[in-house]
Formats: sequence, structure tokens, C-alpha cells
Amino acid sequence: MRVRLVFTAIAVMAAAPGWAQSKPALAPRTTLPAHVMCADLLVPAMPVAAQRIAGAHHPETRLALSRGDVAVLSRQPEDGLAVGQRYLVRRLPSGTAAVVPKDGGYVPVRTTGWLTITALDDFNAMAHIDYACDAIEPDDYIVPYSEPALPTPDVTVPPPDFTERVRILPGLEGRQMFAGGDTLSLARGTDDGVTVGARYAIYRDGKDGKPLVHVGEAIVAELSPTSAKMVLMSATGVVNVTDIAVPRR
Repeated sequence: MRVRLVFTAIAVMAAAPGWAQSKPALAPRTTLPAHVMCADLLVPAMPVAAQRIAGAHHPETRLALSRGDVAVLSRQPEDGLAVGQRYLVRRLPSGTAAVVPKDGGYVPVRTTGWLTITALDDFNAMAHIDYACDAIEPDDYIVPYSEPALPTPDVTVPPPDFTERVRILPGLEGRQMFAGGDTLSLARGTDDGVTVGARYAIYRDGKDGKPLVHVGEAIVAELSPTSAKMVLMSATGVVNVTDIAVPRR
């Protein structure tokens, strides 16, 4: 198998010149909303889980729900639930993952699936599990459903701006490496002015005095205040969390 190394950026280690840029073509990917929504959402503080799943609506005791099951949620006064509403189901981390580092960091919140409210009374709500990323369990909580923006290939992208270099964050369950089509997160969010659809070129610093090497292209699909989920649209081999994301603008 022939391996081609393509050096597509001319950049010095301290600061790349403004004219350094990589090949702008992005490979097409078949990306579904589940690819983005099922990846961990990294947030700077533990969310407040107001509306939780009580369990399964089933004649037998079940501790895990999957697609097609019916979940029961305990009602709260003026919770705004209505038949037909859709919600994402999320799970708060536990143990060491639930502690935000003192010097700043992220709490990984797992999206376990999404559901639709099907029936209500004064005390309970029932919901159909539309999709399960993982086993949905009692004490998972719900948040309003929103469809992520799916990226599309585009050859008319601007050059990379090497004045800003952004850290790549670990993925699902601390994943350190990513391939084309995977979802990864960036240490920037809405608080930093990042918007859905923003494009980033990814480079590797070999720390050997040689120019940065272009290794991938990613597009922002979902945001939190301090992080961004990105779809890796193309990659030359593997992208690592030690690589550098550079905005295109």
C-alpha cells in the first residue's frame, strides 16, 4: 500500500506566516445526526438535572431502556411537558469524571438517546424512546431536543489563521485518537464567539524544528459555552488530541 505524505502548509513553529495554507478540499462524509448527538458534550460545570427518568413502563423490573421502550418521568409543577414534545436524554458523570479540575476543565455529559412524550397525567409522563446511543437508565435527565447542524463538503473555504491555535479535547470515554468521519471536541465555544459551521484545519507539531504538518479538516456541528463538537471531515491518517486546531477565516 502506497503511503503519501502531503505537506500542505508552510509554517514556522513560533508563528506561521499569513500566506501559509493547506489544500482546502474536504472529503464527503455520510454523517447522521446520531453521530454528533451521541458524542459526549463537554461543559465547564455540572448541569442541573431538573427532569429525570423514573424507570421503564413495563410489567417486569427493568434497569435499562432501549429504542422502542416506554419511559416514565416524574412530573413537576409547571414543567411545561406536553404530548408530542421531543427531548434529549443525558447522563451526569460520576466519580472522578464529575470533578472539574481547579485550573479549568470540562465535565463530560453523555447523551444516552432521545424520546417523545406520549401521555401525561398530574404526576407522571410517559415517553417513547426514539433512539438509544447507550442504555437509558433511571436518573438520566432530559433537555429540549435540538437537531445538530450537519456539515457539508465545501471547496471554497478561507485560509487558516495561525494566530490562534486551539487545543483538541479527549473524545467519548477519554478517546485520544480520531479518524475521518469521527466526532471530536475543541476547547472553544459560544463564549469565545465560535459558531455552528465554523471550519478548522488541524495540524501536527513534530517539535523537531520542521513546519507544521496538515493532518485534517473539521467543521463545528454543536456548541456548549466553552467547547465545540466537530465532525472530522477529512484526515491524513489519525488525528491525536496533541494536534492543533487552527480556525479558517
